[in-house]
Amino acid sequence: MSDAKRAASEVAPPLPGEAHRAPAVRAMFDRIAPTYDLLNRVLALRVDVAWRRRLIRTLALREGDHLLDLCAGTMDVAAEARRQAPLARVTGADFSLPMLSRGARKTGLPAAQADALALPFKAQSFDALTVAFGVRNLEDLPTGLSEMARVLRPGARLGVLEFFRPQSAGSRLVHNVYNRALLPVVGRAISKDPGAYRYLVESMERFVPREEFERLCREAGFRDVQGVTLFPGVCGLVTGVRA
Repeated sequence: MSDAKRAASEVAPPLPGEAHRAPAVRAMFDRIAPTYDLLNRVLALRVDVAWRRRLIRTLALREGDHLLDLCAGTMDVAAEARRQAPLARVTGADFSLPMLSRGARKTGLPAAQADALALPFKAQSFDALTVAFGVRNLEDLPTGLSEMARVLRPGARLGVLEFFRPQSAGSRLVHNVYNRALLPVVGRAISKDPGAYRYLVESMERFVPREEFERLCREAGFRDVQGVTLFPGVCGLVTGVRA
């Protein structure tokens, strides 16, 4: 690693609610792209695989549906969608080209480098949209949700997996153990990027609670918004329908 990259890896990107986050967050994901899949599996103890399966199952994709997997990273959600709904169309989009390139090679699915706050797609282009662990990276959450609503057809389904800020005492306990015991040790061993795993911890603790995110979804134009906390209590699933 060059001196410049090593220095960058020591600094965590700005957190949710802070301004001018996008360049630093993108640079972080560009840096950790080679170890991202391994880091995900180890940190989530492979429970993330079940979370993604439930996300796609909840959307109930039909033949001919066009799904946009936004903030797709290495396109694990897109791959799960293709597995569960082989006759649906799936497109991945992410602002980190190194992450997206790995996903496109891994899945063979179409992908587009895109800013979630200004998507390069026509209005009402998609029948479903997923975001897995990406909304807390958006510099402007209401604008991102409005863009999601814009590119979805009326009646289209939204599904979001995220590490929302916990509210109950039990959830806070699980988050604290996960964030303060598991993440630092495993993140340091795998990613070699202390700024990245520090950002993962601190962005979870700074992001909005699930109930607040659900309210923002309604304000952006979604109805039937529902949320649930998934085992073991560190992840939330929010679904909605484009009004």
